[in-house]
Amino acid sequence: MAAIAHSDPYAIFMRKIGYSVGLERTLQRVGALEMLYAKNRDVTASSWEKLVTDSESWGLKSSNNITDFFYSLRLIQRTAGDILVLENLDAISIVNALLKNTQERDEARAFLVLWAILVNDGEIFVNFLLSGFEEEKIKTALSTMLLRKREILGSILSGKESAKRINRIITIERQENNKGSAGIRQSVVSLKRTEPLKSEKTNTNPGSIVFSEDYFRKIPPRRKDWARSLGLWNDEIKFTQRGDNLIHGLTETGYINSNGENRFFTYWPMDYELVRVGFRPDLLGESTKSLWQCLVDFGGAYADLSVKSVSERDADDAVALISQMMKHFRSLHVRKAMLRREMPITVVYPVAIAYACATREPVLDLPAAIEAEQRSERRRLAFRQSRHTGGALSLKR
Repeated sequence: MAAIAHSDPYAIFMRKIGYSVGLERTLQRVGALEMLYAKNRDVTASSWEKLVTDSESWGLKSSNNITDFFYSLRLIQRTAGDILVLENLDAISIVNALLKNTQERDEARAFLVLWAILVNDGEIFVNFLLSGFEEEKIKTALSTMLLRKREILGSILSGKESAKRINRIITIERQENNKGSAGIRQSVVSLKRTEPLKSEKTNTNPGSIVFSEDYFRKIPPRRKDWARSLGLWNDEIKFTQRGDNLIHGLTETGYINSNGENRFFTYWPMDYELVRVGFRPDLLGESTKSLWQCLVDFGGAYADLSVKSVSERDADDAVALISQMMKHFRSLHVRKAMLRREMPITVVYPVAIAYACATREPVLDLPAAIEAEQRSERRRLAFRQSRHTGGALSLKR
């Protein structure tokens, strides 16, 4: 499941990654990919394949699953014979270049990996974490969240066809049987279908959430690995202090709600995400937040981030910071250098938040500072609205 191009616009209403292969050691592997990118100022199909399959690096049998997974995290995208670098890998590389301290770089990378996970798998990952990875609690949290989402969307997007699409997307899994085939050798003949194709069943019962018998074998272990690597979970003490802080922060900012004794995490689409797939930005009313606000909320929950009050110097500081970002942005992905005249805010804002999380300094209110700069006579920054990314910045000559 990717964050940008949805085959079904309704997919934006559910944040889950369907893959269960290649998710191990994610933080470590993202760090290795960033090192490759920084060293070569690019990621090619051959260098990516070597990183994934070489016995001296990751030693995986195939790059297919992990490439799909890294695409879902908006790190890279494989096209015909090529690899494109996406916004989250750029953000990690830029903030790594801005920071000089190894510990700060690790901290910034961890936040940006968490950001990528929350945006693309948050409603699975956080509800697993919130449930302490206990099966029955997971079932309760996920079922409560899904039914609540169906109810809210059903009241906004009326009509029988919309109801079917909502129930089809707002669910846990679409495979009734999901045994997996890792380690099982099968001949081509054995894969021949011996029974007629069955039409896909759409669950139209709004009170029914079904978990396959295989779901808890495959999905939780990978998410627990993420939680450990991000410092949120320890198998002995369970929640770490950082894990407790994250849950508390997400509760304070309204992402975690309660239904009786049951707590559950919900992440509605951001305003630009709704626009990108053809919905109005005010479709969900006050439940909709901006990209910047979500980043501030998550940075506050994860690293006790605070935001500076607006001052007269904000515009100058914003121009200086964005100029540094642009310098590194233009030096990367050299095969696409001609296309790097603008830097999307999906890179700029995460870099600013990650930098502040790492240095433990208050973050500059970039949207306010950029807006002030647009009104000034000097106008050193140009801001262009974009349906695809929400907006892009460039430096005026």
